[in-house]
Amino acid sequence: MAGQRQDYILRQIDLLRKFVAQLTGSGDKGGLEQALQLALHLQEKLFPMPAADFLRQTVDDQVASLMAGESKSAGHAKCLTYAELLQQTARLYQIRDRDDLAAGARQLGLQVALLVGLDDPADPAAVALIVTGLLAEVEPLDLLPPVRELLDEFIRRAG
Repeated sequence: MAGQRQDYILRQIDLLRKFVAQLTGSGDKGGLEQALQLALHLQEKLFPMPAADFLRQTVDDQVASLMAGESKSAGHAKCLTYAELLQQTARLYQIRDRDDLAAGARQLGLQVALLVGLDDPADPAAVALIVTGLLAEVEPLDLLPPVRELLDEFIRRAG
C-alpha cells in the first residue's frame, strides 16, 4: 500500500514537472494555481497529514515523520521525493513572482536532501538531487546557517 502511494506521488511529480516546463516555456500563467494546489496535495499525501500539521514541524520532525514506519531506504526515498517536490514547488513560486517562497522551498528541499545525503553518503539519488538539482538553484552565500552547516559537512565528507 505504501509502495503504491509512493508510485502515485512519483507519477504526479512527473506531471507537476511537465506543468512547470509548460508554464516556464509558454510564459502563460494559466494553470499555475492548479499546479500549486497539486504540489500541496502531493505533500499531504506524502506525509500523510494536513499541510497545517506538517508545515508547523521542524525540518528534523518532518524527516522523522517521513521515516516513521519505513525501512531506512524507503524512508530516504520518501525524503528525497519530498525534496524533489519542494524543488518543483519552488519553480512554481518563481513563476508566480514569489521569490521569497521559492527561496524558502529550495532551502527546505536542500536541507532535507542533505540530511539524507549525510545519513547515507553512498546514496546516488541524494547526491544527484543535492549537486545537480537543488544546489544548482540556490546561491550558496544566501543559505540559512543550518543549511550551510549541513552543506559544509556534506562537502567535507565528500572530499
